[in-house]
Amino acid sequence: MSSHRRLAAALLVAGLLTALTGLAIGVHTHGWVTGLDAVTTSWFVAHRSAGFDVAASAITDLGSPAATAITGLICAALLSWRARSVIPGVVVIGTVAAAALANIALKAVVGRPRSPAELQLPPDADHSFPSGHVLGTAALLGMIAVCVGVGRSRTVRAWLAGSVVAGVLVVGVTRLYLGAHWLTDVIAGAVLAGVFVTLGAAVFGALHARSGRDGATPPVIAPPGERPLMTAEPSVAGHDVVDAE
Repeated sequence: MSSHRRLAAALLVAGLLTALTGLAIGVHTHGWVTGLDAVTTSWFVAHRSAGFDVAASAITDLGSPAATAITGLICAALLSWRARSVIPGVVVIGTVAAAALANIALKAVVGRPRSPAELQLPPDADHSFPSGHVLGTAALLGMIAVCVGVGRSRTVRAWLAGSVVAGVLVVGVTRLYLGAHWLTDVIAGAVLAGVFVTLGAAVFGALHARSGRDGATPPVIAPPGERPLMTAEPSVAGHDVVDAE
């Protein structure tokens, strides 16, 4: 990574951590940041229906820690196979695993209770802040987008980013709808995921660049039926023989 990209990544991580710290302090002290939590939960509870209940439960199951872990392993294997390198798989698994550990630690430190059991579908008694479903989904989708987007156009990367945001929003809304989390829990999960995706992208970029420097120069791949414009042949008597058309 270039120096200005490293600086940008560091500033982004610092900003996200500052926001997360503010959220955690506000939640722990019942500050103003929690002002919309009860209102949001009440609105979703008031607009429940049997059809939405089934859809929300199915979607939230897809974002569960177990489902995220299985999906992460499968996607990591596919990304490594596609790139013919273990780097994408290792970075994806490492990022998601680190995010999961941070989630456990932060839940224990903040110790926020969930909404009343009568508002939850189904009831859950463990700590609420941050949302592990949102954190895991955002970390996994974000790192997949980072790996797939390498070398792609800005349009493709924009579509990938939009897909990540859409997926995270859907999971976040289902957690609010089911009463499993407060609004600030969902926001905190997304912010914390941003921290790990930024760090994971930085690590992936550094390893990707290093592997490119250490490895041999990749061959020039020409369209079917055509020959590359230049192909290097083994040197003869100390001179490189080049076949040029």
